[in-house]
Amino acid sequence: MKKISFILLFICLSVVAYTQKYVQVWGDEFNTPGLPDSTKWDWEVGKLRNNELQYYTYKRSENARIQDTTLIIEARKEYYQGASYTSASLFSKFKGDWKYGKFEFSAKVPGGKGTWPAIWMMPTEDEYGGWPKSGEIDIMEYVGMNPNNLYFTTHYEGTNGMGHQSSGFNTSSISQPFNQFIKFTLYWTPSRLEWWANDKKFFTYTKPTNSTYKNWPFDKMFHLILNLAYGGDWGGQNGVDDSKLPHKFYIDYVRVYQLQATDGPFSLKVEPVNGGTVDVSPDQSSYPAETSVTLTAKPADDYVFEKWQDLGFSNPLKLKMISDKTILPVFKKKNELITNGEFSKGLQGWTSWFDAPTAPVFTTGALDSIFVANITKPGTANWHIVEQQLNIPLEQGATYSVSFEAWADKANTMDVFLSKNSGNYDTFYSTTKNITTTKQTFSWIQKMSKPSDANCRFGFGFGQFTGKVHIDNVSILKSVATKAETQIESRTGMEVFPNPVSGELKIVSKLGANTIATIKLVNLQGQIIATLGEKQLVSPGQTLNFTLNNSKISKGVYLLTISSPEQTTTQKVIVN
Repeated sequence: MKKISFILLFICLSVVAYTQKYVQVWGDEFNTPGLPDSTKWDWEVGKLRNNELQYYTYKRSENARIQDTTLIIEARKEYYQGASYTSASLFSKFKGDWKYGKFEFSAKVPGGKGTWPAIWMMPTEDEYGGWPKSGEIDIMEYVGMNPNNLYFTTHYEGTNGMGHQSSGFNTSSISQPFNQFIKFTLYWTPSRLEWWANDKKFFTYTKPTNSTYKNWPFDKMFHLILNLAYGGDWGGQNGVDDSKLPHKFYIDYVRVYQLQATDGPFSLKVEPVNGGTVDVSPDQSSYPAETSVTLTAKPADDYVFEKWQDLGFSNPLKLKMISDKTILPVFKKKNELITNGEFSKGLQGWTSWFDAPTAPVFTTGALDSIFVANITKPGTANWHIVEQQLNIPLEQGATYSVSFEAWADKANTMDVFLSKNSGNYDTFYSTTKNITTTKQTFSWIQKMSKPSDANCRFGFGFGQFTGKVHIDNVSILKSVATKAETQIESRTGMEVFPNPVSGELKIVSKLGANTIATIKLVNLQGQIIATLGEKQLVSPGQTLNFTLNNSKISKGVYLLTISSPEQTTTQKVIVN
């Protein structure tokens, strides 16, 4: 009888047991001939990094195309926008962004000295600071000077005091990778990164014990990059061999999976927030596994949709239900740069930071939608304890209204700052406020006099306080110019040189944030003479190069415009 009971129990347990599995949630099989799918990929443009020789072109089939159900990225020897070589770099930012998952690719690298193809991931938002603080995951790199080696690497700030560390592995066990398609797989979980090739594991980077962002920044959203570089600091270490050009990097497919831990059904909860609503289709109390659901964020008046917390920026957002999900839409007041400034969502969007010879002791939290820091062991300077928010875009020449409320158990002074979040961490603005035991409202107007920066940090330094410090209703509002002011300040969005110009025209963007822009040359009657770039990703400080001779533009006076969803910038250009 006992045996029968045991067998029945075993059968019951077997029935309810569920083996976790990865379910595909995104991908590209590259089955449609022509240019890559613009709903999944954007194009990097220009000569960008690592002293590489190529110019990355925009929507140019010579450099990136789908042919015979394969994506081909091609590096060519040709003069283009001041460079002697062209190639392409595709990225999924804002169209495919993930935290954790399984990432699978089938690819064949090009041989030849000077080639440097890569499949890699970068943070969608540099929440821990500029490279390498927010991390980099190189799923596969290859350099033609080492024709039988494949490289699997991750980069981060590290704790060695040098500002950069990496962990990785290279293998020559896959013979002649340039002659075959190889399946590359990355497993990314909250505790490890694993690199596989052709179903064999080659390297694991495990989250260190007592980790911080310095050695584990891999808890934020990342996006994909597919590119073929030529030459550069690594790819060109032993020179280049132009006799083998053009080079082709073949990618057969890209597949992204996420983990399904149970067999379902699954629940979907949308958190109520200020600033908008969310339509759910289909709207059900529960969903069978792998049901497709579409979420559409609808901002209220005077608000804009920013993102889905930890799920990306697409609106509408398409989900495959493989787990219980709680969805947090993020809406902002129009022109509001601070997220969760009223602390209604706890400390989401905010990070604590400390640095002192003797580590201070403190805790932070949100009590009744108010930020509270409780300091039991202070530092000796205000900056020894900081609460900050990153990714604040500031535009040169723009005016901002800054405000917050604060009070403390014991009166003291608190630093308030706006600064860079990378490089030398230059301060754009810093002030000291006297915080008392009575709640006070602080507000002032600040004009950004330095070059535009899309990744600034705003924070409070209270390292000399003891007891509790309270902060609430933090806001940075960008002032909206009147039409007259817009006419005067429209030229601040770009720098053009040389002007007058006869051949090569260079444009330095001074827009306040990464944006999709269209660049046109029009005559004084408003007729379009040439479209120099259409729906092109433009970053603050990026230099765009255009050869006007290619467009056979006559001598004369023209207006150059950069148009984005937020603004249009215009400047007079003389062609001679």
